[in-house]
Amino acid sequence: MNDTLFDTKVLDNFEQEFQQVHDDINPKIHSRIAPLIFAIKGLKQEINQVFADFIRETNKATDVMRIKDMFEAVLMEYNLRERESNKLMEAILQNDSKQIRQISQLLKEIRELQHEVNQFQRQSEVKRQRQCGIFKSNPTDFKKQNTQIIDETSIYDWVVDIDFITSINSSGWKVWLSPKMINQEIINIKALEGATVAVTGLYDKGKTFVLNSLTMSNLPSGKKVTTRGISFKHVNVDNGTKLILVDTAGTYSPVKIENELSIVDKEATETFISDLVFDLADYFLCVVNDFTSLDQRYLDRLSRNLQQSPNKTFREIIVIHNLKDVESPEILEHVWSTQVTQIYANGTLQKTKVAALNPINKQLQEKHVLWFKTPYTRHVCIVNDDCNLGKGLNPWVFSLLRYWLKAVFIPVNRSFSVLDCLLIQSRQKLVNFFRKNIKIDLQDTDDPLIKVIKTENEFHDKIQIPQGQVDMSGLITGQQDSFQPATDIIAGDQYIILMDAPGLTNDDVDIQRQNVVTLVKGNKQRPYINQGQLEKSERKYGEFTLTFKIPDIYERQWSYFGVEKGVITIKYDKDKDDI
Repeated sequence: MNDTLFDTKVLDNFEQEFQQVHDDINPKIHSRIAPLIFAIKGLKQEINQVFADFIRETNKATDVMRIKDMFEAVLMEYNLRERESNKLMEAILQNDSKQIRQISQLLKEIRELQHEVNQFQRQSEVKRQRQCGIFKSNPTDFKKQNTQIIDETSIYDWVVDIDFITSINSSGWKVWLSPKMINQEIINIKALEGATVAVTGLYDKGKTFVLNSLTMSNLPSGKKVTTRGISFKHVNVDNGTKLILVDTAGTYSPVKIENELSIVDKEATETFISDLVFDLADYFLCVVNDFTSLDQRYLDRLSRNLQQSPNKTFREIIVIHNLKDVESPEILEHVWSTQVTQIYANGTLQKTKVAALNPINKQLQEKHVLWFKTPYTRHVCIVNDDCNLGKGLNPWVFSLLRYWLKAVFIPVNRSFSVLDCLLIQSRQKLVNFFRKNIKIDLQDTDDPLIKVIKTENEFHDKIQIPQGQVDMSGLITGQQDSFQPATDIIAGDQYIILMDAPGLTNDDVDIQRQNVVTLVKGNKQRPYINQGQLEKSERKYGEFTLTFKIPDIYERQWSYFGVEKGVITIKYDKDKDDI
């Protein structure tokens, strides 16, 4: 009569396992099953009591018929309770099946959550690598690192470490070569070809991140990595367009204060690097975050230098608004409107369809990319690369940038390689900086991965860094070797602008008007070329651009323009409507 269903140990084990498995997963199901188990245990106790009573009464009985009647009564009570127990067990099994279905659904949800967690961990690792770089140790100790531990897939092909412009006469500028360059002779490094693409902008705007995304490279970037001097990387975009990427630390990077001239030396070095990159580059990408007035002044200076340079073929600047803190479409629309479309009155909104690999489903997909065009710039924007908005926008923006580089690509026919150009341009600018006849060359060191650019013979008199012309924002308004006319302005019955331009004629000066702004461009050329060794150089030459905003009470168009006796004169009459 001790049926398994009524075995107390079986019921206790079942209840214990049920308590461990089900109570944590779904307390509601447990609250329905627990009373059923309790009822079955109650029936077991009743059956035990019936058997105990039957045994006790049987010991007292002397009549066989009495015992028979008692046995039939016990059997009836047992069958009744067995049927009730079976019903209770069926209810338990039904609830258990429901619980199994719910557990299956929970397991499915857990797997989906685990997939999202894994994806988040991968994204976090990518973000961590961006912030930390791929170096095995702190990149700020780059100079002190054993070059053998540098990951060749994570750095540039070669880096010209211009810490200070004045070090050219002492320790020199180190040229760090990546390990893969060790098997190449320096002549082969010079022979590497391709148009140069400079990513410019102020300090810590995400220039290296843009280079990585644009070329699928793995250059070190992030706040823990500082780009040193001028860095070069040779890439092949979409297996067809060879480019030489030029990366710099950017303007206004932090300065280590060692003496009262540290900031002056740093600013002069930044200007030297900026001008050197300008001469080397064929195309310019300017990276900004929030488009501040300082960014605008920097972009305006770069644009003016580009427009007045006779050696540049592609004169548009591609401006990339790196909105790395934006994660919602509403904020993106607001920033794009207030910082781009509303500040350029003569710009137009454009739309171009491009294809890119969708980072979510890994499928090639076409989308339209909005961008903004002005006479001298093209504006695009990217957002936080780790959010859903970034996944649905950034790949197509970079695809558009690659399309532009391939579409406007013009074969560059240089008389010298990029390395030779760097040496030639550096020497010319050093002569203009220090007013001395300086000769530099590329020299070997004991380390095959390190070269050094320095003067052929050290000169021992003190180097004086010239003070450049600086506007109210602190930006140097012209290149260090360029001529800048001194200017007087008189406002009376006429608005008169006078500029000193000795040696210039009307043919050397061009004047243009853009709404209320007048642009004056000129070029003061050297009267001598290769006529002998330059022993001293104090006079300034080169191209210049000046802008003047004409007050509203005067006509926007000048009434007189001319160059006489070394003076540029521009006159504006009063607006007749205001008289």
